[in-house]
Amino acid sequence: MRRRVGAVIFPLLTALALGSGAGFADDSPEPAPLVLSLEDCLRQALENNLDIVVRRYDPLRSETQVRLQESLFDPTLGGTATSSKSTDPRSTSFFRSDQGETYTASFDDPMISGGHYRIEVNGSNDKPVTLFDPNGAPQYNTNWLLTLTQPLLRNFGPKASRWQIVVAKSNLGISAAQFRQTVIDTLSNAEKAYWDLNFALMDLKTKQGSLRLAQDFLDQNRIKVRVGTLAPIEITQAEAGVASREEEVIVAENAVQMAEDAIRRIMNVPPDSPIWSQPIRPGDPPPVQEVSPDMNAAVVTAQGSRPDLEQARQTVASRETELAFRRNQRRWGLDFKGTYGPQGFATDNPPVDSNGSYGDAFRDLSDGGKANWSLGLSLSVPLGNRQATSNFTNAEYALSQARFDLERLSQVARVEVRNAVRTVSTNLKRVKAAQVNTRLQKEKLDAEQKKFENGMSTSFLVLQFQTDLATAQTGENQALIDYNKSLVELERVKGTLLEAKKMTVPADAGGAEGMRRSAGGPAATPASVASASLRPLWHRERADIPRIDETAAIDRVVLPESFVFTGGRILATGASAESSGSAAAGAPSSETAAGGR
Repeated sequence: MRRRVGAVIFPLLTALALGSGAGFADDSPEPAPLVLSLEDCLRQALENNLDIVVRRYDPLRSETQVRLQESLFDPTLGGTATSSKSTDPRSTSFFRSDQGETYTASFDDPMISGGHYRIEVNGSNDKPVTLFDPNGAPQYNTNWLLTLTQPLLRNFGPKASRWQIVVAKSNLGISAAQFRQTVIDTLSNAEKAYWDLNFALMDLKTKQGSLRLAQDFLDQNRIKVRVGTLAPIEITQAEAGVASREEEVIVAENAVQMAEDAIRRIMNVPPDSPIWSQPIRPGDPPPVQEVSPDMNAAVVTAQGSRPDLEQARQTVASRETELAFRRNQRRWGLDFKGTYGPQGFATDNPPVDSNGSYGDAFRDLSDGGKANWSLGLSLSVPLGNRQATSNFTNAEYALSQARFDLERLSQVARVEVRNAVRTVSTNLKRVKAAQVNTRLQKEKLDAEQKKFENGMSTSFLVLQFQTDLATAQTGENQALIDYNKSLVELERVKGTLLEAKKMTVPADAGGAEGMRRSAGGPAATPASVASASLRPLWHRERADIPRIDETAAIDRVVLPESFVFTGGRILATGASAESSGSAAAGAPSSETAAGGR
């Protein structure tokens, strides 16, 4: 049974101290918070996300279409057995009755050239009763026949006979790319939601700190008013500042709860899980890792890695295949048909030197001189040929449309990557500038506070500088979160987010069989892979994980069941990763314990 979210992410039993302030007064004890690392959040989002559960069936369905089209080339083995009797009731008739059996075995095999051949073996015995032979001597007849039919113009060649298989495989590649896109989007949304929760908590701490400053300032003003060193109006200003900050804390608390629900939704937490009543606290603070991406290199990477471009390329290939077939269909119909087959005969009549058996009849086949053959050509000329012409024109339009769509998506990818690179650089500069601004705002507030204590400033200015400091701290937190989210977005628009997280989807060549062998286990049979891949994710054993094999010519699709982490990085999914995943579940990694990546 699939492990529950709480068992994987190691909730700590001690509450995270957020400080005291207005909006936190509650007599009921708060549940112990769930401390969630980034790794755990990403893993649970990928393993439990319903979009992935839904999308994982698309390649499986596309694979059945490939098998359906390939089944057109399956050979057919047939056979018949017939027993018959006919009687002429007229007393003056030469023919009285006839009875016998007929046996037929055949083998039909379509050919990649567009034609097909048929091998047929027949055997029959007759016992005719006539006016001159009232007893009826058995007669045995045998023959084999080879029939070859081959189109020479229309429907000739592999491009015409296998085009639907090629299209089905292209659709399978599209489904695999769509699944990969879903995984990338889920991973991106999960990490961004994690950083949003970080910001909501940091912003709440900022608002609570600002509230405490205002409350301390209010207490100081009340003391000064009592001793007569400050006008009473200053208390009113300080009280207004406290009230304003209390409202900000209430809004920030609601933002934290909304960010927590966003995490729960992405992880698809079950409705009966206690996590719905537990506060969620991120265990990893947002790091500041200076990155200077190369714009040209990022654009080149995106052109070869983005799933949407892969889908567009597969669509173009599919349209080209269909156009070649439609072009072939405009030709005249010219078909060759040839047959060849000898005959054998045996009977019990005395004039015939035979014992009268099927063996004698089959031996008679090899004597030669009794072969039948035929050769023929069949020509058909469609007049007007409007159907084939219309289909060809429509295929031309569809191919042009697919090519322009690929060009459009390529331009979109280029612009998105360029914007993402610039956003990373901009947000890094924002972080540095915001850090300086926070330091200067704090120094400015300290100086204004000293001036107020010496009677050289007013409560209004001190409160205003407190607000400026809180605004600067919020801006620094927002810049830090935006920088980490922009790094995620850059990898997403490049199509390399999985690689950046050390995850591989699809698997390497060999699919489930290669995965099993790499784990030291037995190779998976097609039946076991198929049965495992059709079970829901939460009812599957990790040793039966099938994965996508995304190659140019896809013959087998297997899908991932879970995504595992080891040592602070996401590893390739597979049975071999189960032991490392369980080891990672035993204790946090050194990188995680250090709070970094």
